[in-house]
Parts: sequence; C-alpha cells; structure tokens
Amino acid sequence: MSVVTRDRLEPRDIDHLRLPDGPTIVSAKWLSPRSRELLHDAQIGYLDQTGNVELRLRRPALYIRADGSPSDPDPKPTNGPTLRGRRVWALMRTLIEVTPPYTAGALSSALGIDDGYVSRVLQTLADERLISRRPRGAVTTVEWEPLVRKLAETYSFFAANETTTWVASAGPEQMLDDIATANAGRWAVTGSFVASSIAPVAAPTIAIVYADDPERFAKVGRLLPSKIGANVILAKPYDTIVFQRGWRDAGFPSVSVAQSVIDSLSGTARMPAEGAALIKWMGRDPSRWQTARLSS
Repeated sequence: MSVVTRDRLEPRDIDHLRLPDGPTIVSAKWLSPRSRELLHDAQIGYLDQTGNVELRLRRPALYIRADGSPSDPDPKPTNGPTLRGRRVWALMRTLIEVTPPYTAGALSSALGIDDGYVSRVLQTLADERLISRRPRGAVTTVEWEPLVRKLAETYSFFAANETTTWVASAGPEQMLDDIATANAGRWAVTGSFVASSIAPVAAPTIAIVYADDPERFAKVGRLLPSKIGANVILAKPYDTIVFQRGWRDAGFPSVSVAQSVIDSLSGTARMPAEGAALIKWMGRDPSRWQTARLSS
C-alpha cells in the first residue's frame, strides 16, 4: 500500500492530488469532516494524527473506520468569514433552496446583505467544495446536502432562538387547526409536524412554532405556560428567513423543508431521525422543494 503524506489537505486540494496506482492512503496532521467526506466518496483511504481513519482493501478483505477529532487541534489563522451568525445562516439556506446560477450581487440584493461579505462567504464555501463558482462570477452548482449538514453543525434551534414551553389542552394538532383562521400574527410550524406531513417517522406529539409575537400566539391559541408536560414550543425566530419559502402542503403555515431539516437535526429526542428521513425524501426529487427564484 502506498502512503501519500501532506501537512494539510483542504477540500479544494483533493481534486489535484496525484496518487500512485494501487491501494493508497492519504495522511495529514488533521483532515476536516468535509475533506474526509470527499476522500470517502473518491474511495481514497485516509489517516490523520488525531485518529480519523478509513482504510479499505479488497485483498485481503479489510475495512477500518475510526473517528478522531472533529475540529482542528492546531487551527491556522484565516482572514475568511466565519460560517456562523444570522447573515451567513440566511445566505446558506438560500443557497440550499434556490437552484443556481446566481451572482453574489443577486444574492446580496435578495437578502439585504453586503455584496463584499456575500462574495467572501461564497469563496469560503467554494474552498470547502460545497459550491462551484466561476472565478469572481456566478455560483453554478450547490452541494445542498453537505451544505445542510454544514449549517446544522453551526446552528442549534434551542440555542439560536428564544423559546418558551406551553400546553395546548386539546392537543397540539387541534390547536393548529383552531388557530389557522385566527389573527395570531405571523407564524410557521417546524420540526416533527412538518416532517410527519412529508416523511413520517412517528406521530408528532409536540408542535414547534416560530412566531413573531409568541405571547400573542399563546393568548390566541389559549395555551397554558408549563415547564413540565409541554406539547407546544414557541420560538421567537433568530431571523425572518424562517418565514420564507414555506412548505405549502403541510396543511398549516410551515417553514421550508430545509429549515425543518436544520431545526430537526439540532433538536432533541427523535427529531434528528426525522431530519435524516427528510433528507432522504429531499434527495429523491429536489425539484419538489427547491425553487429557481431568489425572491420569496
């Protein structure tokens, strides 16, 4: 077996690897989750000094897989933007949901975000091979599933949003039916109720609702505050992007499919399993949930 050693191996470098014929393993000080994913897809073995390993041989039949550090133990300074915060969340969700091509300028105008900042984020995502972009030009392709998972790594529903817990006496499903025609302000359901309307895992028991005015929603919905046995969670949204491109077939105001996946992956109990089921559904026919328009 041949071993190819690199000090660092970024996702953008993998296409340019020159590998010998025959079984090969790539070694580096640390390999990012995206680098490991790309090496796996290319059927290239890898090993890093933190214990991330994947080795596959046909003769003799051998498969070894181990996980080491998910983060760089010796990170290098970077001038690029961090992939955290409301602006980048809105941008990444738009990339997931809107089919390219589009330019940094078009994204900037649609989201109300500085053009230069958008361009820098796009370059960071291109370096991670999460998107393809012409040099200083339009985005041409988006790897939506890895981008969903990347966004979920940097976002937590319960950490990013201000949440309160409530009880709907007649149950959350009846509450959603009753409040649909009431004047409760702007709201949208996420999580289990959305997932069960698309790719059910189990019957939903807790309604998670984004609301511009949670107190008003609770009053109109006749909800009772409770920290024990709650069946409704109200969230004041981290950004109004949660109300854009909602899923229209849920039977109630809903967030987009992608937003529901992101919320579910960072949620509790069976929510991550529901998020995984939604991703499988999304992959079978992206045209069912993506749009070609940047405007909502």
